[in-house]
Amino acid sequence: MTPAEFKRKWARYSGKETSAYQEHFNDLCALLDHQTPAAADPTGSESFCFQKRVVKDAELFALEDSGRIAEESDGERERGFADVWKKGCFAWEYKGKKKNLDAAYQQLLRYRESLLNPPLLVVCDFDRYVIRTNFNGTVQETHEFTNGNIDSPHVLPLLRAVFTDPNFLKPQRTTAEVTEKLAGQIAGVARSLQERESIELADAKTRREHSVAQRKNLRIARFLNRIVFCFFAEDTGLLPANLVTGIFKAGVDDPEHFSETLEELFATMASGGRFGAHKIRHFNGHLFEEATVFQLNENEMSALATAAEADWQFIQPSIMGNLFERGLDPNQRAQIGAHYTSEEDILTIVEPVLMAPLRREWSALKSTLASAYAKAKGTAADRANLTAFHNKLASISVLDPACGSGNFLYVSLKLLLDLEKEVIAFATQLGFAFRPRVTVQQLKAIELNAYAFELAQVAVQIGYLQWRRDNGFQNDEEPVLQVLDGFENKDALMKEIFRKVPKDLREARAEEHIAVAPLGSDQFEIAAASDELREIGCLLYT
Repeated sequence: MTPAEFKRKWARYSGKETSAYQEHFNDLCALLDHQTPAAADPTGSESFCFQKRVVKDAELFALEDSGRIAEESDGERERGFADVWKKGCFAWEYKGKKKNLDAAYQQLLRYRESLLNPPLLVVCDFDRYVIRTNFNGTVQETHEFTNGNIDSPHVLPLLRAVFTDPNFLKPQRTTAEVTEKLAGQIAGVARSLQERESIELADAKTRREHSVAQRKNLRIARFLNRIVFCFFAEDTGLLPANLVTGIFKAGVDDPEHFSETLEELFATMASGGRFGAHKIRHFNGHLFEEATVFQLNENEMSALATAAEADWQFIQPSIMGNLFERGLDPNQRAQIGAHYTSEEDILTIVEPVLMAPLRREWSALKSTLASAYAKAKGTAADRANLTAFHNKLASISVLDPACGSGNFLYVSLKLLLDLEKEVIAFATQLGFAFRPRVTVQQLKAIELNAYAFELAQVAVQIGYLQWRRDNGFQNDEEPVLQVLDGFENKDALMKEIFRKVPKDLREARAEEHIAVAPLGSDQFEIAAASDELREIGCLLYT
């Protein structure tokens, strides 16, 4: 089929998605001189097919060999979560002409793991094509075109690569690189503000001095974290496009008006309302409960204006906090034990302690429901069993008694969300509609350092919102941010020291200390823990 023939045929089509999507896709194959799914994969399921099944073939063979299910009907064999699937290349979802392609994309996000996480996710309405990359650890890139320019010199090679060479579309930028660059920019502002404004807790000798230092450091940390969150919110659609970037650009030339404008935006975000011509959503009353804006010098303002222009939607919450710790001077970093802990090291604790028991329980439950899953029809008893496990996931609390910038907590939350998503997808296959219930409020934390305390809360909130968006769930509830009552800014090892008002707080804190530090790729050291926390270690869940 020639491009002209393809465009002429599908320009006239205005019917339903279900009646023509296979013909449309086969015509694309003809246009690209590529085998159709039926020709390339006669099995209709192994490598290239329409209506890719979510029940994995290996699971079905095991069930059939055991005699636990009968041969499925043709109708049951047609169910699947992607209209077209090619192993190692793409998952492709169709919608009717001029329908909402974002809804099709969200569907692919919710079930991409069941489709073996293809590197490309494609949505199409018979005229428009949107290709999004899905490579792990890279900044997502989007390619869009229509039938009108499908034969252009840059589109045809792109479309061929979707079918035959998806790595051709692999983004060059990694999320780690983007995060590190942005963190470095904010860290410079953090250091500058601390030098000018901050009072070190280490210098506090009395209860009053400690209280003053704590409040001042909290205000600085919260101010910077409000800015970071606003950058993220703008680039993920939680705030109007270019609103925050415009404020910082204008602030370079008019610093006084900048402070007033930013304070007004923060105050509006606390409860929702109008900000100029824009309607601002209700975020919450913790991060934005006070709208303090510190006076910025020329260098600080310029650095933040530059950072605002970056794309913040791809930052990595799991390393963001530790990279921001560059904002602490070396002496302070050593004093509080601030160091980067990779996600790989975090998993050596979180997987066996938190997730392994849950995965064993989930595996056993899936085994008992395998027959119902294969038939795509569950009973009331099946629903009750799934609900009980789902309730368990939603009731688990995870505590880090020295949370630092929140990395352990974020990784724990992400793993719980991933498992819940699997449960929801499994329940959907049985005909049950389960809503996400795992939330950021299941995290508990204790942290003495004010900067890390505030940073940890923003990191897990951003991580939660980012995970929902990246997995096809809407962030449409208000308030947007949840109140983290389980986070406490104090020393987990202090024994009511203020009742006696010690002369030197440094001496009181030196009596006992707990620290987690990576010694190698697979081991950690927990040292000098008090009797009260010796059994907790670095991470506790109930």
